[in-house]
Amino acid sequence: MKSIIIMLMSCLVAVTVSAQGIIRRPAATKPKPTVRNPQSRGSSAVRPKPAQPKKADPINSLAEPLRSHLKKLVADMVLVEGGTYMMGNPDRDKNDEYAKDVPHEVTLSSFYICKYEVTEALWTAVMGSNPSDHKSGDNYPVEQVNWYDCQDFVEKLSELTGRHFRLPTEAEWEYAARGGQRSRGYRYSGSYNLDEIGWHVGNAHHYKREVGTKKPNELGLYDMTGNVSEWCQDKLDIEYYHHSPSINPQGPDRSTYKDNHCFRGGSFCDDDKYDELKVYTRNIGGMPPEEKYGHLGLRLAMSVN
Repeated sequence: MKSIIIMLMSCLVAVTVSAQGIIRRPAATKPKPTVRNPQSRGSSAVRPKPAQPKKADPINSLAEPLRSHLKKLVADMVLVEGGTYMMGNPDRDKNDEYAKDVPHEVTLSSFYICKYEVTEALWTAVMGSNPSDHKSGDNYPVEQVNWYDCQDFVEKLSELTGRHFRLPTEAEWEYAARGGQRSRGYRYSGSYNLDEIGWHVGNAHHYKREVGTKKPNELGLYDMTGNVSEWCQDKLDIEYYHHSPSINPQGPDRSTYKDNHCFRGGSFCDDDKYDELKVYTRNIGGMPPEEKYGHLGLRLAMSVN
């Protein structure tokens, strides 16, 4: 009987050990997820877009010497950062002739304007002929161009370059002449000393001079005072300053006299005793758009967009 009991206890121990062995068996290892190659076929990974090819500059397809003239022109365009300034004649009570140039606040968007007046060489390269009364040389400002001629010029220039060249508005012209955001409040464009920055009757002796030979203004612009006067885009209304928009004014719909347009800057014909050479002065008569003069040329502007 005793032996039977011993045998039964041995069997129980064996079963217990066997059960413990089953419980302690390690869990099955989870299979590692398959990592797909993003370059493999059928991958849902987002692929970077290929870089867009740079748009070709139409200037590069032009023949010489036109190509070189236009490349220089583009390089000479100066960015004028937009801002707010007081446009008009602060000394209007001292000169009845310019009493309509009442100071008023103007805010402008950024734009480009050329360092130099348009030269005989540039005009000839674009238009095929030189209209100047005094054909003085490649680096002299073109003149004897009327407002309509200037429109034809900027239209052709825009087609050749793929850029939007134009005449500056009167508000843009004055802002740039004053030095934009860098203005130091000079009477003339870049100085209180007229001889330092401009060609006028006292030092030019009634002849135009090479562009860029005087000191530039705060923005690096040359001859904004003197040398040749410069056409603006606007028509001229002597009352316009009293009701013009305060943001990006484009000029009046009608002129006070016929269809006269603005011109600015004074010229080698003007005397420093008068106000034509000052940055804030506009000629109250303007100029008929079909008329040409030997002291009147242009400077190019360009929209940022």
